[in-house]
Amino acid sequence: MLRKRQKGFTLIELLIVVAIIAIIAAIAIPNLMTALQKGRQKRTMGDMKTIANGLESYDVDNAMYPNASDMAGLRQYLSPFYIQSFPSRDGWNNTFVYQVDTTAFDIYTVISYGRNRAAGGGLGGPNYGQTYVCSKMSDFDTDIYLSNGQFTWAPKQ
Repeated sequence: MLRKRQKGFTLIELLIVVAIIAIIAAIAIPNLMTALQKGRQKRTMGDMKTIANGLESYDVDNAMYPNASDMAGLRQYLSPFYIQSFPSRDGWNNTFVYQVDTTAFDIYTVISYGRNRAAGGGLGGPNYGQTYVCSKMSDFDTDIYLSNGQFTWAPKQ
């Protein structure tokens, strides 16, 4: 008498499949997290360029940069005429920092403190007029400085 063969997977086959999925997940999840942080960093740098473009347009019209003490004050000067959708927060949901030279109103700096939300993250900040570039794009705690339209302290792109 012939016995009907049971359909289904054996325990060994199921364990092998679970092990393969675990190996793939162990490889993919760190890469996914790095990609998310790079996306936040790129978004932050793009938003900072948007703010810089608005500031440069304001400077062309008024022969000086806005005298604002923070991003909320800066929004009053630039939105909606110079910047339609004003980005006041970076990719890590931190508020950007805006600084302007109050003696001549001819130098401005927009700062993001990066993922760690602390000033001096990574290697610290620049002196105006000197351009520094961090060596690693994957250092997400590094502060990002944009002064007068160019990044003076930022990750290498």
